Amino acid sequence: MQKLRLLIGLLAFLGTFVAQAQTRQVSGRVLNAADRTPLPGVSVLLKGTTTGASTNAEGAFELSVPAADGATLVFSFVGFESVEMPVRGESTFNVQLKEQAQGLNEVVVVGYGTQRKRDITGSVASISAEEVAETPIARADQILQGRVSGVQVTQTNSEPGGNVSIRIRGTNSINTGNEPLFVVDGFPGAGDLNSINPSDIESVEVLKDASATAIYGSRGANGVVLITTKKGKVGKGTINLEAYTGVQIVRHKYELMNAKEFAQYLNEVNPGTGTGAIPQPYRQGQIDSLGEGTDWQDAILRPARMSNYQLGFNGGTEETRYNLSFNYFDQEGIVLNSGFQRATVRLNLNRKISRKLSFDFSSQLAGTFEKRAFANSSGGSNGGVILDALRISPIVPVRDAAGNYTYSNGPLPYVEDVGNPVAYAEKAKDYRTIARGLFNVAGNYEIIPGLTLRITGGLDYNNNQQDVYRPSDIFLGRLTNGSANRVQTNRYSWLNENTLTYDKKLNENNFLNVVVGVTEQQFYGNDFSATANGFFTNTLGSDNLALGSSIQTPNSGRFTNSLASYFGRVNYRLFERYLFTATLRADGSSRFGKNNKWGYFPSAAFAYRLIDEKFMSDFTFLSDLKLRVGFGVTGNQEINNYQSLARYDVGSYASGSTRLVGLVPANILNPDLRWESTAATNVGIDAAFLQNRITFTADAYYKKTTDLLLRVATPRSTGYGDILLNAGSVENKGLEFALNTTNFDTKAFGWKTNFNVSLNRNKVLDLYSVDELPVGASSSSLFVGAGLGQTSILRKGEPIGSFYGYQFDGIWQTTDEIVASGTKTAVRPGDPRYVDQNGDGAITAADRVIIGRAQPKFIYGITNGFTAGGFSLSVFIQGVQGQDVLNLNRYELESGITTTNKLKTVVNRWTPTNTDTNIPRAGSTIRRSTGIVSDVVEDGSFVRLKTVTLGYTLPKFGKVLKSASVYVTAQNLVTITKYTGFDPEVNSFGRDNLSLNTDYNAYPSTRTFIAGLKIGF
Repeated sequence: MQKLRLLIGLLAFLGTFVAQAQTRQVSGRVLNAADRTPLPGVSVLLKGTTTGASTNAEGAFELSVPAADGATLVFSFVGFESVEMPVRGESTFNVQLKEQAQGLNEVVVVGYGTQRKRDITGSVASISAEEVAETPIARADQILQGRVSGVQVTQTNSEPGGNVSIRIRGTNSINTGNEPLFVVDGFPGAGDLNSINPSDIESVEVLKDASATAIYGSRGANGVVLITTKKGKVGKGTINLEAYTGVQIVRHKYELMNAKEFAQYLNEVNPGTGTGAIPQPYRQGQIDSLGEGTDWQDAILRPARMSNYQLGFNGGTEETRYNLSFNYFDQEGIVLNSGFQRATVRLNLNRKISRKLSFDFSSQLAGTFEKRAFANSSGGSNGGVILDALRISPIVPVRDAAGNYTYSNGPLPYVEDVGNPVAYAEKAKDYRTIARGLFNVAGNYEIIPGLTLRITGGLDYNNNQQDVYRPSDIFLGRLTNGSANRVQTNRYSWLNENTLTYDKKLNENNFLNVVVGVTEQQFYGNDFSATANGFFTNTLGSDNLALGSSIQTPNSGRFTNSLASYFGRVNYRLFERYLFTATLRADGSSRFGKNNKWGYFPSAAFAYRLIDEKFMSDFTFLSDLKLRVGFGVTGNQEINNYQSLARYDVGSYASGSTRLVGLVPANILNPDLRWESTAATNVGIDAAFLQNRITFTADAYYKKTTDLLLRVATPRSTGYGDILLNAGSVENKGLEFALNTTNFDTKAFGWKTNFNVSLNRNKVLDLYSVDELPVGASSSSLFVGAGLGQTSILRKGEPIGSFYGYQFDGIWQTTDEIVASGTKTAVRPGDPRYVDQNGDGAITAADRVIIGRAQPKFIYGITNGFTAGGFSLSVFIQGVQGQDVLNLNRYELESGITTTNKLKTVVNRWTPTNTDTNIPRAGSTIRRSTGIVSDVVEDGSFVRLKTVTLGYTLPKFGKVLKSASVYVTAQNLVTITKYTGFDPEVNSFGRDNLSLNTDYNAYPSTRTFIAGLKIGF
């Protein structure tokens, strides 16, 4: 027995020796080719076997391989291109993996989950962190501008902190919201994105068709934008620092009359003759000495700096990953004493407790501070500091001989009594402070392989305070002896979502993904405002309203609304080429009537990966070919709270010296009120050529929105002006194209191009009881009595945003011409002439016609990216074609009103000796008293060199510094347009649906130059 044991041991030793003689150890490190950082978790596999290893936190690995030549190692990692390396006697391997270009296996975020790009059946566009980083932007939604087909982004207000308006595939609604639903890290209804730091964004997905958005039900009709912030990555911790600073200058100014020209104009409209006439304001000798006078645009505008500082920490292990960032953004406004500041802290954590249990936590704390010197410097509602800087007399200096601000305009009574806009900008206070916290925590538990439960809780808290003070020593504060106003608003919502996801490959040919969920979201808000007048000191401003001698009645309010939902989605993949998606969501909203609390929103889509058919193998130039078709119904519930109920407003009246307060009915009860429904069909094609060097996407869609939440006029006998009903319909149909090409891709030189173009046609189909309805949201006193509040018309068969007014037909030249025309309108030579559409001899409201359309014929964007050595160049061009803009600044500054300054064009006004002109005579009031006219509706088409960025990546040096790059950026560098205003991209009435593309007292746009630095440790 002892000999037997000895023999067995000897054989085992010899076997081990032989095995070791047939294998040998290899080792090495795997790095990220982009920044030379270690890549942990990389799979190192001996090709053709199951033998392998993974890299550790330092990117290192060890592996036994056959001693004989012929073995090959395969290095693979999610998000990176795989590399194969033959062993050939080598024992040490240093491997660099390149990040994968966006391709079919890229994972994109969709509603309540993710999908491979190749498996998507709907219309979904994605923007990566790299694309976000290419352009320094102030707010997150600006990244969509010109980069996604079917998405129109308009900077409605260029003021720092100003809003943008986003339309995805057109305008669906008339009286309700048209903005998309924003979802930040899974939290829907994230609202204003001013507090989101763009540098924290990992990706942006835009869900455009009903197949993609139906899972958001009653909030999906206007499209959905999913924003995912950066998460921690496994590996050694990294520190990233970015800083940039720059200057903004006004892009374009109006050409106005100088002091001499305006004095001559005042003399012409005040000839000083006739009974009771006032004398002319200036003698000719005085006029000659006036010269250029004050350029009030230069006085109110300035070069303004902007800067941004970002510090980020990222890293983690397989169990715990983290991303922590700090950001400070500071932007001065080009208007004096205006600006915007934002400070944010973001912490994202991902913790894997066990193989089955994990947690995700995302959070952001943000504070923003906005200084607005943009309100009215003259009182009332007829303009603001921008418009006052255009219309105040250039003869008046900014400061008097003693160095004090000039109080108001002059000389009176020849000019309008407006305040000094520079004094207002410098002395008045209009501040807004917002504190916001956005938190989301989720737990994930794998019940069985493939079946995961996710429970999410979220909170969005927003505290907004606005302080306004107009001191007594400026024009606007003179009547009230100082005026203070403070407004406090609080908004918060909490969210609970519970989802089950079953993700299973059933067999070789069948794959199933099912998501079902139950969610609830509650919204709360309260408001308080107070106003006081008559301050004996301006020292404390709005900080102590009790100092005012006249305290106005304060206002306060509170609201709540809720949304409860059930949803489900099934994705089924057959043979890797037949793709099916079906979705259903049920939403219960407190905003609607008791008879229609619940709505149901289904969708279905099918995609056919034609490229995966065997018969396509002969078409070697094709890399991908997929056909898509989908249909679904989504909703829009964006109305104010309690609209279906019989509400009451506060009413009061004076009885002697006593104020009596009571309640008055506010609206008519409507228990049947429900959401708007948008039924949409989408047909698309995705194709790629030449090994994905060229990718192409095209979509055609048709959307019909019915049950519009429309305000319908009611008979006076009801005691109400209107009622909110589900009535009317609107359609949108369009085409979208996106083309991405890799033109060159070598180590020495690279060139890529991304191009997209979209066209949408909008039409009003039904308006309930009428065929047309003049509309317009202007509340300015400029329009009172002139019918200018109705600047647009809703008409069956026409798009929303159709400008409505009189057709300009030149200038009346002679008295004989006027008599021969038979016109009944009292006009003189030099007055404007308008087309008498109905031939009744008089210009009346019946002669108004559609004189322009705000919605563009098509929009486009093109980006070219170049690389050469360490240099990179990105050039982004944005364009809008076929839109009209209503230039109400020009309406006023070219009109016959005699008390304000005029555009330079008015120097060429009609006189008996200057008849070859379209500018009316001095003092003509016909244009102002008639309404809007076609000659102030301008072509707002433009092509803009939006962003140019030149960067250089510094060579790597040292062990601490992992990456470093510098860059310079120019924004809004060149704009080619015929529009005469500050900027053709404008809407002074913000997101108002009925006053699109209206330019009145708009904040001027800027041209910006930035220099920045990025460092990684």
